[in-house]
Amino acid sequence: MRPHADTLLTALLTTALVTVLAVLGVQAAHSAPPDETTSLQAQFDRLRPGDTLRLERRTYFHHGVLRITVPGVRIVGNGATLAATHAPTSAVQIEAPGVAVSEVTLTAPTDGPRYTGLDQHKLVVGGDGVSVTDVTVDGSAAAGVFVDGVTDFRLTRVTVRDTLADGIHMTDGASNGTLDHPRTERTGDDGVAVVSYGTDRPCAGITITAPVVEGTRWGRGIAVVGGRDVSVRDIMVSRTSGAGVYIASEGAPYYTDSVAGIHVAGGTVTGANTDPAVVHGAVLVYSGHAGHSVRDVSISDLTIAGTPPSAQRNVGVLTGPGSVDGIDLNRITLQSNDIRPLMVDAPAGSVQISDFTADGRPVDVG
Repeated sequence: MRPHADTLLTALLTTALVTVLAVLGVQAAHSAPPDETTSLQAQFDRLRPGDTLRLERRTYFHHGVLRITVPGVRIVGNGATLAATHAPTSAVQIEAPGVAVSEVTLTAPTDGPRYTGLDQHKLVVGGDGVSVTDVTVDGSAAAGVFVDGVTDFRLTRVTVRDTLADGIHMTDGASNGTLDHPRTERTGDDGVAVVSYGTDRPCAGITITAPVVEGTRWGRGIAVVGGRDVSVRDIMVSRTSGAGVYIASEGAPYYTDSVAGIHVAGGTVTGANTDPAVVHGAVLVYSGHAGHSVRDVSISDLTIAGTPPSAQRNVGVLTGPGSVDGIDLNRITLQSNDIRPLMVDAPAGSVQISDFTADGRPVDVG
C-alpha cells in the first residue's frame, strides 16, 4: 500500500503545482500592459499634412519604435503618457519636417544597459522645423531628446529626467535651433550638450535660454564640445559630476571639432564637479584636439558657489594639443569657495580676465 500512497501523493502535488503555475501565468498575462504600438502608429500614419491629432489623457504602452513620418502635423498629447515597455525599441522618432509635438510625457525603462542608437533615444528630432513644447521625458535608455542633424528646431519647456545618457543632445550639424527653459534632472551624462564630431558637420547657430540642470550622475551640465555660434543665457546648474559649464574640443577617443563663437552670460553654477576622480572645476575651457582650436569664447556674469575641494579650482582654461585664443572671462563671482579661483594654462594674451570677486572681495587671479 505504501508505494500506491506515494504515487497518489506525487500525482496530487503535481496537479497542485500545475494549477498554481497556470494561475500565475494568467495573472502575469493580465498584469502585462497592452501593446498599443500598432494602433498608435496607425493613428500617426492616417494623418495628412496640416492635421492635428489629440491623444486621450491616459497612458499608451508601446513595445516598438513609434515614427511620425507625415510632414506638418501637430500631435497634442493632452496630458497623455507614451510609455515604452522595451528599452531596445523605446524611441519616438520625428522623421518629417514641420511637425509639432506638445503636452505629452514620454517614458522608457532604465533598468538595463545604456544604449546609444536612434531606436533607444527617447525622443529623436529628425526633421527640419520641428517644435517640441511642454514635453517631459521621464526615463530613457539613451539620451532623453536627441536632435540629429536638423535645422530650425525649437524646444520649449522640455523637461528630461533620469536618462542613461545625455538629457538633451544636439549633434551632426544641428543648426539654427532654440531651447527655451529646458530642464534636466539626474541625467546619466551631460545635461544639455552640443556635440560636433570631427567627421560630422559642425553644429551652429543654437540659442539656449534659461536652462536648468539639476544633477548629473556622470558628465557635465552645459557642454559645447565642438560647434560654432552657440549662445547660452541665464543658466542654473547644480550638482554635476563634472564641470557645470564645459566648452571644449576633445581628442581621443571622441575627436570633436573646433569651437568658435560660444557665449555664456548670466546665471549660477552651484556644487559642480562632485566626482573626485574628475578634475574639471565649475567651469572648464579646454582644447585637447591636435590641429583644432577653441576661440572667441566669452563667459560673463556668472556666480559660482560651493565647488568641492576635490575640484581643485573654480575656473580653468587649459590647452592640450590644440590651441586657444580670444577667451574672455568677465564678472565672475565666487561664493562659499575656498579653492583656487582660476587656473590658466594657455599662451600669454589668449585669455582676458576681469572683475573676479570672492564673497564680495576682489581676487587677484594673475
